[in-house]
Amino acid sequence: MFADIDGNTIQYRSFGEGPPVVFVHGLGGCANVWHGVMQAMQQHHHVVAMDLRGHGRSQGRGQFSIEGWAKDVLKLIRHLELPSVTLVGHSLGTLVVQHLAEKEPDLCDQLVLIGGISYFQPPTADAYRERAELVANEGMDVLVDAWLEGAVSPQTHATSSATVGLLRELFLRNEPANYAKACKALAAAPRIRRDELGQPTLIVTGAHDRSTPLAMAEELRSSIPVSRVKVLPDVGHWIPVEAPGPLAATILEFLT
Repeated sequence: MFADIDGNTIQYRSFGEGPPVVFVHGLGGCANVWHGVMQAMQQHHHVVAMDLRGHGRSQGRGQFSIEGWAKDVLKLIRHLELPSVTLVGHSLGTLVVQHLAEKEPDLCDQLVLIGGISYFQPPTADAYRERAELVANEGMDVLVDAWLEGAVSPQTHATSSATVGLLRELFLRNEPANYAKACKALAAAPRIRRDELGQPTLIVTGAHDRSTPLAMAEELRSSIPVSRVKVLPDVGHWIPVEAPGPLAATILEFLT
C-alpha cells in the first residue's frame, strides 16, 4: 500500500486487528524487517510498518532528518486514522519514535526501543558523516562486508547463513545517495528530553549488540522515567530479523 506524504510516495504495510502498533525500522532497513514480528502479533494487534522516506520503496525527495521522518510517521498515523498507538523503533527508528513521543505525547501510549540509541558522542557522529561520503563516492559495496560482520551475532553468522545473505541483499538494495543522506541525518540527530517521556517504555537489546550495547540501553533506562531493559540472548543488533519470534513474544508480554 502507498500513501502520498508531503510529495513523497510512502510504502507501508497494515493488517491485523486490535490496538495499533506502529513499527519504524533503522538505517538502511525497510518495513519488511518487521515481517516476522508483525505476523506473530497480528492476531492481537493492528500492526503497521512503513518504509521511511528514502528507504525501501518509499521516495526520497528532499533532505532527511529525525524530525522529518517523525513527521512522516505522524502523517501516516493520521492518514490511517489510528487511535493512540504503541510505537516500536529499531536503531535509528528509536530516535524517530522517541522524538515523536516527546512532541506528540497524546499520540503514543507505550514505547518499545530495540537497539535503542541515546545520543552519539562526536567521534561516532563524525564516523557516520565519513560513511556518508564514502558511500556517496563509492557505493554500497564498499561497506557491506564490514557492516555484515557487526550486524548480527556470531551464532547467527554460524547457524543462519540465509538470514545473513538476505541482510546483505537488504543493505545493497539501498540507493547510495539516499543512504548517505540518512547517515548525515543520523549524525545530526537532535537531543531528546527523555526525562519528559511519560510513556511506559521497554528497551530491548541483544546480548551481542556491538552497535548499541547494553551500556547504551542502561543509559536510556536511567533517563526515561518509566522504563525497563530486556536482553535477548544469542542475537546482535538486527533483532527483528535474527529473532522475530522471541522479540514478538517480548513485546506482547510488555503490552499485556
